[in-house]
Amino acid sequence: MTATGLREGVTGLDPADPETGRLIFETMKTKPDPLVTKALLNPSAPAPRPTLGDAFKLYRQDKQVEESSKKDNDLKRIEGRLKSSIGEPDNLPLEDMTVEHRRRYFNYIIKAKKADGSPLSLGSAKKETNILVAVINHAIKEMDILAKNQFAALPWPEEDTQAVERRLPLPDDLVLRVEDRLKRGNIRELVLIWQLLKGTGLRLNEAVGLTKEDIVNEGETPYLHVRPNSIRRIKTASSVRTVPLVGDALRAAQEALEAAPAGGPIFPRYGRPRGNDAASVMLIDAIKAETKDLPDSNRFATHGLRHRVSDMLREAGAPVEVRKGFLGHANQDISENTYGGRAARLREFHKWAERAGL
Repeated sequence: MTATGLREGVTGLDPADPETGRLIFETMKTKPDPLVTKALLNPSAPAPRPTLGDAFKLYRQDKQVEESSKKDNDLKRIEGRLKSSIGEPDNLPLEDMTVEHRRRYFNYIIKAKKADGSPLSLGSAKKETNILVAVINHAIKEMDILAKNQFAALPWPEEDTQAVERRLPLPDDLVLRVEDRLKRGNIRELVLIWQLLKGTGLRLNEAVGLTKEDIVNEGETPYLHVRPNSIRRIKTASSVRTVPLVGDALRAAQEALEAAPAGGPIFPRYGRPRGNDAASVMLIDAIKAETKDLPDSNRFATHGLRHRVSDMLREAGAPVEVRKGFLGHANQDISENTYGGRAARLREFHKWAERAGL
């Protein structure tokens, strides 16, 4: 709502009276953005130019980003990188963004470090920048300003020149060593999460966010239903899928079901806000401890279990539809059209899971 609309919506007061704007502002439960505030309190003064900081405030407001949520923390991290590379976002009007700002940001983000001191992967740098681009585009559109989004087309290096950024499938001996290390710890949930990941190819947040309702432990083909729930969202529409449970993954799911309290997540320690991050740190630490003497140690990560599942299915002769279906890389309608519905699809995927030794 504009300042003009606010002024004209008040009965019994003169919309043109400066005192009207002050009264409206003081009685508002939620304070408006800086432009509306200025128009209410000092309409004759030159309008302040929207800044990069204002863009982040508007994005949080319009996208209903909750304080301390994962999205809010992502935005805070990006704001921090901007401050380190080009200066305080609140001090940079969007209309004043230049090629020099883009260059300084790019030179910073391409060499940025994660919280643990390890290099930020190229993929993560691109992901953060895509969020930044979305924030600025939203502000340009909603604030109706003339500005070029300088961060929309950065000269990223070619993927094939970034071998260090590519994650390797985890070899069998490493998977077993990490699992043994986790078993020697005192957090049983981490062992069960690891066993689920190695036998299903789930993303970590998909496994951590499972509820009792997402596990079907009946019939000849027990399975996981990967879908949005009260704990976490799902990355893409194609990620919504059913994945058969066999071997260690089945036993892990059954144990988790028995141990979990009624209702809620099957992994209570990690099925919470930021719980995925906590589990990730613990699993990565276990992997690092087992790979610290290897030349490619920085290319091994939890995500490598997904590559391992794909490789095992391919080596067993599974069609590409099966591999993509397992990992959530293809629309499930394709798989169901191929195999004749969910039940037939589960039987087919179950067959390949057993053949692959998952």
